[in-house]
Amino acid sequence: MTSMTSHFLPLDVLRTEFPATKSAIYMDVANQGLISRTTRASVDQHLDNRMNGLNDEEKMMELVEMTRSRFAQFIGAQKDEIAVTKNASEGINIIGNAVAWMPGDNVVLCRHVEHANNILPWLHLRDKHRIELRMVEADNGAIPCDAVTKAINSRTRIVTLSTVTMVPGFKTEMEPIAEACKRVGAFLLADASQSVGILHTDVNRLGVDGLVASSYKGLMGLYGLGFLYCRQEWADCLSPAYLARFSVDLGNAPESAPIFDSVKLRAGAPRFEIGHYNFPGVIAAYASMGQLMEIGTPAIEESVTSVANRLVSGLLDLGLPVCGGAPGHHIGSIVALGDPSAPTASPQAGRIQSLHEYLLNNQVIVSSRRGMLRFSLHLYNTADDADRVVGLAKDWLA
Repeated sequence: MTSMTSHFLPLDVLRTEFPATKSAIYMDVANQGLISRTTRASVDQHLDNRMNGLNDEEKMMELVEMTRSRFAQFIGAQKDEIAVTKNASEGINIIGNAVAWMPGDNVVLCRHVEHANNILPWLHLRDKHRIELRMVEADNGAIPCDAVTKAINSRTRIVTLSTVTMVPGFKTEMEPIAEACKRVGAFLLADASQSVGILHTDVNRLGVDGLVASSYKGLMGLYGLGFLYCRQEWADCLSPAYLARFSVDLGNAPESAPIFDSVKLRAGAPRFEIGHYNFPGVIAAYASMGQLMEIGTPAIEESVTSVANRLVSGLLDLGLPVCGGAPGHHIGSIVALGDPSAPTASPQAGRIQSLHEYLLNNQVIVSSRRGMLRFSLHLYNTADDADRVVGLAKDWLA
């Protein structure tokens, strides 16, 4: 993991790769991340080849495997524990539909702070298999570790949680939940869409059995590509809901070899892959992850959380309602203004919308989610960005 912890390229050098930051303060990574000049150039070459009829599928398949290996290294996993998917949502559905459910089994989740795509699959499986959804209430916008562990019992098959919630963006304490899952043999599934690429991620330290992520946020890639990590011992005993050419092991036979009346599943997570790959997405992810690894996610996390904490302190000094209050361990790369429990039509929500419009008019790109104003950061955000936003908020208050 040397490449993840060594600082080969200064952050200020890599920041020049993002031309959008010259004209605006971009704090909307939780919606979509910026792509770099290098990533753009890597995709351009592929499109030129397609336009000119150059089709080197063997080389592209090699790049798929190199990208699989790179993501595995990125999160501390093994290559055969990674499936290439369309997005995080597909990864969640893959795991949910690979379990042999029995009536009375249950899934534990905290729906009030999860994205809809980590709720809808479980509602569907509940109705299909007559399983129980054990809903844990959020605690002031946070996923409560103690309440989650108390909800787990001998019939729990899956616990599904975000490592960092979409809003208000607090980090989840995963390790005690992982221990509780291990005690009953439950599968711990993490949606890391808001953390991978920004916060240092080690699946072994987190203790998760599965992890999903899309490539267009913290990984600085394109839409239509994601990754699923599934621990090897779990992957080998789960049954895919769908099969296609890349799900099965044909040995040395070519892709076009005929299939008869028996198949052998690929070992590990690749058995969950169906259809052909999104080659432009793979190319972009390989390039962007390479740039992230040049810095190292520990250094990126240190930089991002420092800027986030500076932003929190500045907004609090103005008397603005920062979710979670003072800087602390709950803060990662996302800062939210507002009250998670307030109705979206409340007077406070109206003030939040007014501030949102003021910031947008002053070239600060942020998002409104569930009545809250969300600032989400990456390696290209600086202390000067935080100070500029605080200054604009002060002007707006005046």
